[in-house]
Amino acid sequence: MLEALGLSGDETVTYMEMVREGPGGPGELARRTGLSAKRVEAALAGLVSRGLSVREGGPDGPAVAQPPDSAGELLLAHRMQELLQARAAMVRLAREYHVENRRTAGPVAIEHVPKDALALRVEQIVRRSRTEVLIFDTPPYFSVDNTLQMEKMAAGVVYRVLYDREAVDFPGAMERIDRCLRAGEQARVTARLPMKMMIVDREVAILPALSEAGTWPSATGIIRPSPLLTGLLELFERIFDDSVPLAAVSDTAPDPLDAEDTRLLTLLLSGLTDEAVARHLGIGRRTVLRRARGLMDRAGAVTRMQLGWYAARRGWLGPAAAPVPNGG
Repeated sequence: MLEALGLSGDETVTYMEMVREGPGGPGELARRTGLSAKRVEAALAGLVSRGLSVREGGPDGPAVAQPPDSAGELLLAHRMQELLQARAAMVRLAREYHVENRRTAGPVAIEHVPKDALALRVEQIVRRSRTEVLIFDTPPYFSVDNTLQMEKMAAGVVYRVLYDREAVDFPGAMERIDRCLRAGEQARVTARLPMKMMIVDREVAILPALSEAGTWPSATGIIRPSPLLTGLLELFERIFDDSVPLAAVSDTAPDPLDAEDTRLLTLLLSGLTDEAVARHLGIGRRTVLRRARGLMDRAGAVTRMQLGWYAARRGWLGPAAAPVPNGG
């Protein structure tokens, strides 16, 4: 338990014995702890050097534990100072590493991260984000947990996410996206994204690579400031500008559909082809497409699957909806 403060196992056992049962000499403490007298002597020397114990009457006297709330706090403060110094040293080493990496790697510095280290490496990068995270979101998925994203957005980090149409139609995607939109995510959808990607603070890009079997990821490239990173930023901005915005579903009371639109929507979501829907309603296929497009625009949807999800959230598929036909 106290090893985190730098104590050895023997020091921890000896100190806790003195705190709980009182002072004692090496022989008595050896009997009470089950350690050898030599190990207890070494443990007491360590405890004295750390300020956790004193020897009454001189170096051969019985050992007395110092109060944990005072001596322990001082030791904790020293340990924290050591950790801060170690962290500063790691920061300096990381800076030297990246400088050397850029020197030896040429104009483009790419750090290759193996699959088993990816999750932790991505989390480390995202947790250090300060201003903005840009994402190309497309299947397949390694994880759909958005907990860290929610934490960072709550802390003021802006998330701009471009969704591939397949990502939007992924099972459960719209509920997840809607939660992110309500939390402040700026999202758009496009027909097809060229790859998966995350760019953090415009300083580092994460590019997962698909394996030959198409599963994600087999390895990942971490791109540092370079012409390649500049190009990836430009690519994101161009696709983002040309994509369709997504908006969270309103909690206000929806405008009701009339009977014709309700029946059209029910038929569209039943899985029938547009031709079959047209036959059921006695109208042309172009009219079906035009009216379907109008419903999608009204709902703010970009795919038929989204239309169904939005319709359910807006209350358009209530008890009055027409039954789903069996034929077609």
